[in-house]
Amino acid sequence: MKSIKHLLIAVVLLVPLSCSDLDLLDNPNAVTPDKADTELFFNSVQLDFAAFYNNASNLGMPIPRMAHGFFNIYDNLYSPQSFNFIWNVAYAGMLPDMDALIEKASELDLWVHVGATKVMKAYVLFTLVDYFGAVPYSEALGGLENPSPAADSDTEVYAAAFAILQEAVADLAKSASGTPSVDIFYGGSASKWSKVANSLMLRYYLNMKDASGINSVVNDVIQSSGDDFQFRYGKQRNNPDSRHPYYASHYETGNGRYMSNYFMWSMRGESGSGKDLPDPRIRYYFYRQDLDPSNEDQFTLDCVALPKPLHYQPWQPWCLATNLIPGDTDASEGYWGRDQGNDDGIPPDGSKRTNFGIYPAGGKFDAGQGGSLKNKGTDGAGGNGIAPIMLSSFVAFMRAEAALTLGTNDDARDMLSEGIRTSIDKVITFSASIGNVDASLVPNDSEIEAYVTMVLSSYDAADNDGKLDIVAQEYILALWGNGYEAYNLYRRTGKPANMQPTREADFGIFPHLFFYPADYVNLNAKASQREISETVFWDPGLSLN
Repeated sequence: MKSIKHLLIAVVLLVPLSCSDLDLLDNPNAVTPDKADTELFFNSVQLDFAAFYNNASNLGMPIPRMAHGFFNIYDNLYSPQSFNFIWNVAYAGMLPDMDALIEKASELDLWVHVGATKVMKAYVLFTLVDYFGAVPYSEALGGLENPSPAADSDTEVYAAAFAILQEAVADLAKSASGTPSVDIFYGGSASKWSKVANSLMLRYYLNMKDASGINSVVNDVIQSSGDDFQFRYGKQRNNPDSRHPYYASHYETGNGRYMSNYFMWSMRGESGSGKDLPDPRIRYYFYRQDLDPSNEDQFTLDCVALPKPLHYQPWQPWCLATNLIPGDTDASEGYWGRDQGNDDGIPPDGSKRTNFGIYPAGGKFDAGQGGSLKNKGTDGAGGNGIAPIMLSSFVAFMRAEAALTLGTNDDARDMLSEGIRTSIDKVITFSASIGNVDASLVPNDSEIEAYVTMVLSSYDAADNDGKLDIVAQEYILALWGNGYEAYNLYRRTGKPANMQPTREADFGIFPHLFFYPADYVNLNAKASQREISETVFWDPGLSLN
């Protein structure tokens, strides 16, 4: 959070000041909303939004096996304290700032400011409901006048967020008196912000199982990488640290988090489960520090001496992410992560763990060179990565899911193909723009086509349930760096169905919702803690592991 605030100061200094801005000095300790500069407000909202998204993504990643979930049962994976940051940044910072900005910018006919802010506000409200269910909204922003706001129902807040999106589209269509000086996302483009709004409406309709709603918005959603909703990080290491958080935590002196064995195995080819080609994105997603399998001994990897748990399927990975593909000796070793629920102690394996790669973290491309990345942030693209909030590939996969489950106007197979191709192109093109990539290892057209053909052949041979499983599997692979959408997908569909189970056969209570934050329960007289087995209203309550 300190880094975010420092970055805010840096951005603020880039905004030219006029004589009228000196009015802000009337009370330097408490600049009131009616006097606050609109540009500075908008900058602050954008930066807080990026911090909010990053925390939401990290919280969602362990459940769909995008990241290793450390504790052996779900009951211990999270605590109420885990959610204090996302709650406080929303309620103590973003939402009141957004409302003040919307009011001030509306008076000045700054409709791009207004519409963009409403898009981000709706995203925040959707996220709060998706993670916590019923949350305060109608009484939430009264400040000291109401220190214990009551929670509105999840359906009411969801409906309010959707209405805000509709307002945003209308505002963005108005003639504005000016555009933002610093629009980190879209450079002041009203049409691109409108596509984000419609893409979020598509997701809303998907959760609501509304086929006609989806059909009504698909012509103006994000459909190309040039319209992707992403936050771009920088390369500056200090004062402020503007790098991708994954890079900052994995490319300095610390060891960072373990990668998920299941996710890496899914990209290695899932040998034995019918998907026998490596994913073209694997060298971009992951960097292997140690390629020597002889080092994988009981001292640094104690599970190698243990038998595979009986509740694992024979073809599912155990302990290592590598089920070897026959004849493939190039990248078979070195994918060093942990199985879901492995809560063993931490051995001296920091220089062995597989790391985030060049996409989306701005790390290093894996050319099979190996070697430790604990070099004080001097490797790879220096953290110049992205936060993939809503990409064109995500939209294609949602459309494929909707076509299968709701019978929308789209062709599910075409949307699946588009989602895979768009994601692969995004990863390759973006990575080439930020860092050194070994040209000899960049997937060529025939390799990409072989991968897509393999997936589509499996899709064609599957029944409807199997088709949905394939769409979900490929969607999760494209979502690398976005745990929020992956968690929603898993709850919504129960797919992919072949995910590696937790290491314990009895995995506890599956978290269909998260705990309420400790700060909310402890400081709000009207709040009480919930059971994580409860569901948000759109969640069908499937039995998940």
